[in-house]
Amino acid sequence: MTNKIHTYQAMFLLDNEEVRKGFNQAKDWVQACLEKHNVDVKVLRLWGERALAYPIGSRQRATYLLGWVEASGEAVNEAKREMYLVGPAFRIMFLRADEIPAEEMAFGIEAIDDSAVDIPEEVEEFETIEEDVAEEAAESKTEEKTEENTDEPAGEKAADSSDESEAVAVGEENKEN
Repeated sequence: MTNKIHTYQAMFLLDNEEVRKGFNQAKDWVQACLEKHNVDVKVLRLWGERALAYPIGSRQRATYLLGWVEASGEAVNEAKREMYLVGPAFRIMFLRADEIPAEEMAFGIEAIDDSAVDIPEEVEEFETIEEDVAEEAAESKTEEKTEENTDEPAGEKAADSSDESEAVAVGEENKEN
């Protein structure tokens, strides 16, 4: 197997519980794991804390760590294998790239004060949406039952009374003929 060095863009989804304990601690663990497997880390920076497109386990949000590295494919696979077994990263992606953009190289290995990283508490967003939908369905069923329980809606009663006067008028015309 060849050990040709390639450039990769890497994205690490970090567990927010671990990031709350310290962003730099989580970032340093990712960096140490990569370097342990001979992955040359060029850029490693906070990309942001965001909601996931879909829940992963019990997680609905994650902290995204963006990296640019140079390594062999074998070294990347070994690092990924270890990261999936232990550590704060629960999803990892490496994409092969031609080169590292100059604007990314300007970031380098970013050090951030842990207090500057704001990670919100997990919110049960999906349960709230399901509860709202269930409440709306219950309300619409209640409205339907209310309409069924009345003999005639108010609008129909008004229409019927005008029809009766027309019927009486028509009946009187027939009597005259």
